[in-house]
Amino acid sequence: MILKKDCGRTRGRENIYAIGYWVLDMSRRALTIIGLLAIICFVSCVSVQAEEAQNKTLYWSPVTIENGSPAFTIEDAQGINYTIYDELGAQSVHVSVIIAQLYLNGAPYRMAGIPITFSSDNDSVAVLEPNRTRPSDASGQARILLIARNHSGWVNITAESEIMYGHRLSDTCRVRVVGWGTVSGMVTDQNKNGVPEATVTLWIWNGTANVKMLAARDNPQLSNDGRTAAIGTYTFVYVPAGSYNVTAEKDGHVYYRLFSLYEGQGTVTANVAIPDYVYVKPATPTPEPSATPASLPPSLPKPTPALPALFAIAAFGAIAMIKRRPE
Repeated sequence: MILKKDCGRTRGRENIYAIGYWVLDMSRRALTIIGLLAIICFVSCVSVQAEEAQNKTLYWSPVTIENGSPAFTIEDAQGINYTIYDELGAQSVHVSVIIAQLYLNGAPYRMAGIPITFSSDNDSVAVLEPNRTRPSDASGQARILLIARNHSGWVNITAESEIMYGHRLSDTCRVRVVGWGTVSGMVTDQNKNGVPEATVTLWIWNGTANVKMLAARDNPQLSNDGRTAAIGTYTFVYVPAGSYNVTAEKDGHVYYRLFSLYEGQGTVTANVAIPDYVYVKPATPTPEPSATPASLPPSLPKPTPALPALFAIAAFGAIAMIKRRPE
């Protein structure tokens, strides 16, 4: 009997151990699956964020750095009055900012007040602004404007600086400039009426299909609603020379227009008429009668007797009192 009890206890312990191992194994598997799911979610989130960041920061520009060291970056100048650059001989210019970063021993050298001198080799394509020696800021960077003319070509930008006695730095980047133009037009319905707030998209066209959407700040855009321009109009600026397909969509109705923009052409008009769409102008609401009662005219003031009339009334009163006085 004791042996049977011991055997029963042993089997019970084995069952408990087996259950424990099973629970641990399932827990490890669950943790592994959770970890994999977490990694997948993390990668997906990072990819989405990276894509969103790319969509927000990367767009087409007519002036780009094609090759060069990490010491150079370029960005479109914001808030620039372009008319002041007309004396450079170009009626249409694009202004960019060239940023040069000081480096020392392969790392950014963050020191302010160090002069950096810029130079370029092809003013017929793009020219640097006149003051070409700039002090570095606290990050070790200096900025200079590059004014590009409206045609294609290359220009080499060089930055030189002596960060300390006997230690002179020099680096060069190659900048590409392409010709650009303006694309504008009007979206209309089958009755030739302007269509407001239609989605207008500019696509790069290879002759048989859309390659991709032109990456620009104003692409896509909504056709004008009449507040700032004619109803249905649109405008794309700084469009590089090439072949394009512009599409217009309104309430599920889509149509297109193919065109080409040539270097030096200036402005291209590409109207898009949506053949199966009729724009119905929203009815102007009829004003409801006001519940506020109409204001009544003010009561007329009582006329005040003139001064001679007052004297006359007083005289008559005095005469009446004299007549009534007893003998």
